[in-house]
Amino acid sequence: MLVTFDEKIIFELECTSARTVERIIYQRNGQFTLITYGQNELVVPGHFSDAFLEDLETVLMKQKTVLNVFQIFSQGSGIAAAKCFSGLDEILTARTLAVKQVQFFKTNVSQGMSMIRYLNADELRHLVFVLPAQPVDFKDFLNGFRNLEEGYRFLLEISVEGIDRDDVIAIREFSSYSETVTNLRIDYIILENRDEFRAILGDKFELQKGIRWSESFRNSMKTPAKEEQPTITDVCEITARSVLENPLLMELILERFECFEIQKLRKVNRGVRKCIDVLKPDPHIEEYSIAFRFLYSICNQIEAHIHLKSGKFKEIKYWKQENPFCQPEENELYYYQNFPDGLNFEEICLTDFESTLRHQESCMEVLSIVYSSEFKKVSYEELSRRIGEVLKRREHPLKVRKLSVGSSSQMEVMEILSAIDKNSLKIIELIPAFHQGYPGNEDIEELPFEVDQLSQTDQWKNAKVLICKNFDIITPIEAMNILHFGNVEILVKTISSQDVFYLQINLLKSSNFQKFKISFRKSTIDESLHELIGEPYRTISDVKKVWYFRIPNTNYFIHIVLDTRDVKDEQGRLKPKLIIFTRVAKEDTPFF
Repeated sequence: MLVTFDEKIIFELECTSARTVERIIYQRNGQFTLITYGQNELVVPGHFSDAFLEDLETVLMKQKTVLNVFQIFSQGSGIAAAKCFSGLDEILTARTLAVKQVQFFKTNVSQGMSMIRYLNADELRHLVFVLPAQPVDFKDFLNGFRNLEEGYRFLLEISVEGIDRDDVIAIREFSSYSETVTNLRIDYIILENRDEFRAILGDKFELQKGIRWSESFRNSMKTPAKEEQPTITDVCEITARSVLENPLLMELILERFECFEIQKLRKVNRGVRKCIDVLKPDPHIEEYSIAFRFLYSICNQIEAHIHLKSGKFKEIKYWKQENPFCQPEENELYYYQNFPDGLNFEEICLTDFESTLRHQESCMEVLSIVYSSEFKKVSYEELSRRIGEVLKRREHPLKVRKLSVGSSSQMEVMEILSAIDKNSLKIIELIPAFHQGYPGNEDIEELPFEVDQLSQTDQWKNAKVLICKNFDIITPIEAMNILHFGNVEILVKTISSQDVFYLQINLLKSSNFQKFKISFRKSTIDESLHELIGEPYRTISDVKKVWYFRIPNTNYFIHIVLDTRDVKDEQGRLKPKLIIFTRVAKEDTPFF
């Protein structure tokens, strides 16, 4: 994702396998460019957009897999965006980009459509334009369609403020490109003279109630005629059942199957299902992620991602109400709320969750349960409790290497954490429910969080990595029980000289310790720190201090960096200060 401003560009890279998002900022700094990555800063010569495009080219040239989403946001006058699009065209001319979905926010339509012709036609499935730069001319879409080669087939979404008569005439011509635009949705705020527009569009479009206008084109490509299949005789069916309902033979078959094949096989008949339930085949799930989306205090959408060890995956979406526009893409399933009385989409999701993981015996790489909300102060306690109950109904605790849990309190986390196998869990990640919004406009606030009870669980005590970067942990450092971790990345409310001394003397004794990165909002660190741990090896302007301490009986040192500089984010708000403890080899120190 990239966000362009008049004076800077924000570049975000999300790695779905590692569940991480890295942000790099390129900002004008006189005749130079200031590049910011986390707490690191680098000044390079030249215009900020040139520095960004050079890095972008490196990233895209080395990209091997298909991107899920490529997003471009334009803020300000659009000058930086225009230069980025020009540079993108040059980059993509040399290397076609494979991406499933492209989203443009407040960008120029002609610029966006020009970029599409350089994308891999076999992979592109979804194209989105949100509030394009004014004035919006729908003829620019038509010009873009004409420049595309054969083979492009994608769903197109357009959100605009208003639609007039000229726009409707241009939109009418979209039907000529039904082989390219398989589905079309146009969202608008203002639409006058509906009766007149209905007459113009004739039977090509359907104007629906409310503020949403949605139209789906019929696919004009003919579907190849299917070869006539031979009728299965009773003898063939009896033979098939004798194989599939035989536990010995079925066991041999299931050894080669994973979750999705097992689910299909269960649909054959009752006898096959019974046989599978007796054998309890491992579905070989690598990662199971569920994201609960809330509107006000009500969950209105759930997204589940299932990745198998073979590399196959499925995305399942559960919706609060039927959305006629949503059409499943490849590897994607949709469930609407057309369920029998007494059931809702949350229960269906949790039932699927339980049945899918019921016989999982091999260790999963990731289990992720996260929440997002349009508004703050939403309670997830009941939902977390139900998820915990599902996991606790298993015959054995679920084996997971990394657990990522979104919550607003440690008790919500406890419901899920306590059901995980204590010997398998290596990484614990605690993340708050995030609030949806435009990148660069996030509402950064303090989110107090306690870990005093979590830190007493067997799962916590056996884990090797702790990540809690967005909560303000208010539990005192000495009460967190974190000395056994190898890697820690946390944000605390406050830190003192005594806390630093406590970590320094204890990490010198730890055989597991690798790196502790602790951000803090407030500090009582003063000159007493020098009396406790000694004078720093190096001091930089009284805001950055460096220490080295030899780890007894080893060729390693603890490298401590205390950074109390006032660093602001792109919105001008102060970032938390930072102290980092790192195990380093002697040859990487000044004492080698």
